[in-house]
Amino acid sequence: MHRTLFTPAMIETFRSCKKAYELASIKFTNGGAPVRASVICKKFILRALAEINRGKLDTVNQVQKYMGQNWPVEKLEDQIGEKEKATRAFLFAYKSLIKYVGKPYKPRDAQVVAVALKVRARIAHVRVYVEDTLDMVLWHPSEKRLEIVDFQLQPLKPFDPAWPSSSVLVKYYLAEKLKTRWPFEKLTMTSYRVGTQDFQPISINLEESMYRLHWSELVKTLDEMKEDKADSKTSVPHAKGSCQYCNNLVSEPINDKPGDANTSFRLSA
Repeated sequence: MHRTLFTPAMIETFRSCKKAYELASIKFTNGGAPVRASVICKKFILRALAEINRGKLDTVNQVQKYMGQNWPVEKLEDQIGEKEKATRAFLFAYKSLIKYVGKPYKPRDAQVVAVALKVRARIAHVRVYVEDTLDMVLWHPSEKRLEIVDFQLQPLKPFDPAWPSSSVLVKYYLAEKLKTRWPFEKLTMTSYRVGTQDFQPISINLEESMYRLHWSELVKTLDEMKEDKADSKTSVPHAKGSCQYCNNLVSEPINDKPGDANTSFRLSA
């Protein structure tokens, strides 16, 4: 199968485990891949955060009403199968959104210029497209700085400017396409963890030199991904415990460790 559109998640999976990438390609091509409960919850929380950042939800009562009208209870019960876990998922989402609506992320003098912005751009010499959804874009006019905010539900991984991830590189490339709308001179990437506790966001300034140093390697990966030679009729054996990416394709990562019942429902990307 010839592929021409790639997301950071696809690139990260391919680079980390080609077997997992092949498994995912077969499952999604055949249309037989159910949406995991963690993915359903994460998508719901991101949609609610977008409504908060747009200013459509700004009180606890509005968040409560939004959850009552939109919480995917049937989909989650079908995937989780246990009422207690479904309840924990609801409480985690509820408490996380209530906490965020009370103190949304907006640095001083920043303007919210885009929310849940899907950006796609072509890489001409390899004839492929990259696409990502930017959770929130902030414009700092006094600094001529654009800030891309990425909301996370898992513990934040520290940035290493010397070795940027595929996601950071793709976001930089896509941000360059936004200069006609926001002529920035500086670009910042912020990871913000949403949850039931206070978490410190992590921000880095993205430098063009860093981007140029690593971009060619990412382009080589995209060129390799372009031709997917997996036969969708072939069953690829799965070795349990082989890697995180493979395991995520065959099981739902629900954390049952004792502790706070409101946070023990694990949400992974």
